[in-house]
Amino acid sequence: MSIKSYLKGCKRGEFTWECIESGAYGDGNSVDIENASLERRIATIKRCSSDCFEANVDNLNNEPHYDEKEFTKRINARKWCERMIRNDIDKSKN
Repeated sequence: MSIKSYLKGCKRGEFTWECIESGAYGDGNSVDIENASLERRIATIKRCSSDCFEANVDNLNNEPHYDEKEFTKRINARKWCERMIRNDIDKSKN
């Protein structure tokens, strides 16, 4: 993944994904750990291999307060994290 394509895809609606660690896996342009937060809820994605991304969400107000899942694509991991956070925010408003 090039830096340009990463920067283009890191802003997703109310979420902005930020690279925390890069270059440890694969080439120097790889994004190995990224996170995003919204209303104090935190999502983190860790690249474990070329087709394994470990996603977790933390600081959720409702049960479960923490959850994690593995994905084969980064975009699916992002969507899951964002959905978990949005659902938690919606539950907290009710």
